[in-house]
Amino acid sequence: MQQKLTKRSLCLWAMMLNHVANLLSRTQPMQISTHNNNRYRRTAFRPPIIFLCIPMRISLLLFLLLQLTHLQAQEFNCYWICHPEADDSSQIQFQHTYRSIKRPQQASLTVASTGRFQVFVNERNVSRDVLLPSMAHSNNTAQAISFDITRFLDEQYNTIAIWYSPIEGIKTDKQISACYSGLDYDGKPFSHFADGSWNCKTTGMYTLPGNEEYIDGRRKNALWKSTDTGNLDWKNPCTSSDTTHFTYILNTSIYPSQHIVKHLEPVNISTDNLGTHVDFGRTFTGWIRITLREAKMGEEIQIGGLTYICTGEMDEQACRKFTYDTQKTVLITGDSDFKPEQIQSIEGLEIVPYIHNSYLY
Repeated sequence: MQQKLTKRSLCLWAMMLNHVANLLSRTQPMQISTHNNNRYRRTAFRPPIIFLCIPMRISLLLFLLLQLTHLQAQEFNCYWICHPEADDSSQIQFQHTYRSIKRPQQASLTVASTGRFQVFVNERNVSRDVLLPSMAHSNNTAQAISFDITRFLDEQYNTIAIWYSPIEGIKTDKQISACYSGLDYDGKPFSHFADGSWNCKTTGMYTLPGNEEYIDGRRKNALWKSTDTGNLDWKNPCTSSDTTHFTYILNTSIYPSQHIVKHLEPVNISTDNLGTHVDFGRTFTGWIRITLREAKMGEEIQIGGLTYICTGEMDEQACRKFTYDTQKTVLITGDSDFKPEQIQSIEGLEIVPYIHNSYLY
């Protein structure tokens, strides 16, 4: 009979894996020095004493990896929260500020989700990837990622913010589960779980069927992920009512992810009575991003599978956030207020999968 992990034990596993990663990362690398004509050569060095501990560390790491394989096959018993009016298309922003006497010595944030998400700590994006691992309805496996957020922490107030997007075909109100844990300023362990004391709100942005996205730029507000959130329309999240037990994968340092590798320029742009036709010359997978100038507030523009509602600012950019498509040409259209000359630039952002390799960031 498999033993299920409690919420506290999930945090302890994340902290243990983080500690092992830190130990292994302390081994001294081969020293590199410059030589004649800017060429590089390896210089000899004496192995540090710490290398003598490698066999023991490898054994410990293998033991933890075996245990992690066991974790991938069972429910984490996470504390799941959701917006009180959860649906299958709304993108939701979650946020909470934790107060401490002094800056914590070390902290990790483990986030699980049945959708896509971005994570911010004190307004800084903790990941370099544009699309993190996400659940696929074909295999019913949710994703959890553990981040080392120590370098993002401040002295007294630390704000954790998560932008969540549902995935088409996955119907559940298990939106996010988060555990903030580590060692406080005097070395004592702590752990906090996302619960009903957090804030959440809708964004005016939706993930739609057919791999499309709807973004109302008028609802954007950078303060949502800051300590001072102003007068935003916050609600308190609810506990998930879904009793479905999903399979979960806890990602720590090595996992498949996606990032932008190239910015493409159009090879041809033409306009007719149908709209503006953009040809990038070759097929790529990713996003189309356009920069607009002097668009009217409320003006609606369609860019492939993206519907964008303009803010009316002097300059603004329209781009997908959680969905992407494979394309070579794209048609840009709009309502009666849209004029092709409002488009200042058009970019193709090519996104490719790769193996993320780091020690808990």
